[in-house]
Amino acid sequence: MDKKIIDYLNNCTHQETNINKILVSAFLHTNEITKVKNIFISNFIIDSNESKEYEQLLNFVNLYKHPISIEQLLNIFEFVISPEDKKVNGAVFTPLYIREYIITQCLNKYLTFEKKITDVKFGDIACGCGGFFKTIVDIIKLRTDKSYYDIFKDNIFGVDIQYYSIERTKILLILHAIINGEDRTNFDFNLYQGNSLSFNWSLISEIQQNGGFDIIVGNPPYVGASKIDSDTKLLLKKWSVSDSGKSDLYIPFFEIGLENLHHKGILGYITVNTFYKSLNGRSVRNYFSTNKFDLSIIDFGGEQIFKKRSTYTCICIIGKKQTDCINYIKSKSTNIKSITESDYINISYSDLNDVEGWYLVDKRTREIISNIEKNGRPLGKKYEIRNGFATLKNNIYLFTPIKETEEFFFFIKDNKEYKIEKSICRNAIKPNTLKLESEIAKHTEKLIFPYDISIESNDLNKKKLNIIEKKTLKSNYPLTYKYLLNYKKILSERDKGNRDYEEWYAFGRNQALLISGYKLLLPYITNAPCFVYTDDQDLLFYNGYAIFSDLSDDLNILQKILMSKVFWFYITNTSKPYSGNYFSVAKNYIKNFGLFEMTDEEKKFLLNLEDKNDIENFILKKYNLKRKDILF
Repeated sequence: MDKKIIDYLNNCTHQETNINKILVSAFLHTNEITKVKNIFISNFIIDSNESKEYEQLLNFVNLYKHPISIEQLLNIFEFVISPEDKKVNGAVFTPLYIREYIITQCLNKYLTFEKKITDVKFGDIACGCGGFFKTIVDIIKLRTDKSYYDIFKDNIFGVDIQYYSIERTKILLILHAIINGEDRTNFDFNLYQGNSLSFNWSLISEIQQNGGFDIIVGNPPYVGASKIDSDTKLLLKKWSVSDSGKSDLYIPFFEIGLENLHHKGILGYITVNTFYKSLNGRSVRNYFSTNKFDLSIIDFGGEQIFKKRSTYTCICIIGKKQTDCINYIKSKSTNIKSITESDYINISYSDLNDVEGWYLVDKRTREIISNIEKNGRPLGKKYEIRNGFATLKNNIYLFTPIKETEEFFFFIKDNKEYKIEKSICRNAIKPNTLKLESEIAKHTEKLIFPYDISIESNDLNKKKLNIIEKKTLKSNYPLTYKYLLNYKKILSERDKGNRDYEEWYAFGRNQALLISGYKLLLPYITNAPCFVYTDDQDLLFYNGYAIFSDLSDDLNILQKILMSKVFWFYITNTSKPYSGNYFSVAKNYIKNFGLFEMTDEEKKFLLNLEDKNDIENFILKKYNLKRKDILF
């Protein structure tokens, strides 16, 4: 999308109607369409008598050297959705080749039941600006002589939470008909404004009489659990796949779609690929496996189809007929048209774990993963794995000194120099800045720590975190108090101002502030094993994890195991992928990694090994694996 076009529209107006008028008029102008019968479209045509708007139109048209296509118009409609609305409805533009593939696959699967394409009822239950409908119309027109009017009336049904999305869908489809020679005074649509979480399709007579949709396609909304408003959270509980835990908004769209299909119907989505591994996907995994749906997944792994969104996706084609297996393949999006049935891995539902997550890999890889997990004790049960602290405003509490005296640290923030009492500061580090232990000193920061730690009942293992009272903070640490006071408003707005803190300068969360000990520091995601040992038992950490132990030798041994190719094989086959061949090493993905038992002699032997090849050989032997097993 040309940035000049978006910038121009944003500078002209922020009102949907005005944007629609410019775009409709520009489309007609650049395509040299001077007369329109359709009453709906006529309402969006800028007349030359409207001097200001007409001047804006001509300036906009000058940005184009060629006629605006329907696909370009769709792209613009998606891009001019306000950032605020995108947060709510999670709309993104789906590329044409993805839409064509999903619809074609659904049709190929569905038409084996001998129903004519002219009679198929298509649904998109989060239709946005109508991209999937435009492609459905093109496919029906290519295969039949059915008119646009009849296709709109008979074949496509949609709902969207935003009124302007429904309006733009109508604009798009009518202009598509007009430019292809079918201009009518009116077109009839089955398009509704509503919330899919509560919309009742059984009240739509055509769908009721058909026994449900024949095919539902689409791109469910990309809204994470943390951004879902309270009203939507209540609606989520209506659906079994999202009635517990922190469900992302896309998850119930599986159930909504499948429940609104008739018994031979097919669902086709491009959607987030985390549901088969994530914690909040447990219920939807159980929903699939309980019903034994005919599920095929094309997983794009760490590839980002939507360049403006940090979202990792897959295509799911799902039939309601029962089957024992899931069909799975990992592929680049550009290769999807060359995929054949024999390319898929067939995985039995009975071999999958709905609670821990699905390992969608070939049989031999599943066997290796199972053997690793059953070897010894799981990492998460043998060691404590903790997430770092969370102030919710790290840039206020953390700093790197530019100089220091015996009593004070000095640092620069917002072009101003501050000094802070040393006695209120703790050392802290961000694990994803580290590769080697020797880098710890260089990357250690200072953390303003407005807490006291007390011992309960003379038990050194029972510690209590106490916020420093405002009076004490002000008298004992006046420079720190004065500094924090400058940012009181910002700190008070954490958690959208909805949470009551002990004091306004307290951290957002109290996690990981009391735990101490030897530790292995690790990032959230990495493209290679990265576990850095530190013997600084009081070093705090954030934006990462740490594995704790009271015994330094145990952690040094563990470090060698976790830095091995066996561990990385396990991660690349069980964890969540990111772009650039990065993978998550979050607690949920490493906790089940099995740690083999060792004698004292073996521990000492491994501890003293230095040669990487010798270390790998020892670990392979303990897991009863060969190099070829883990694809060296």
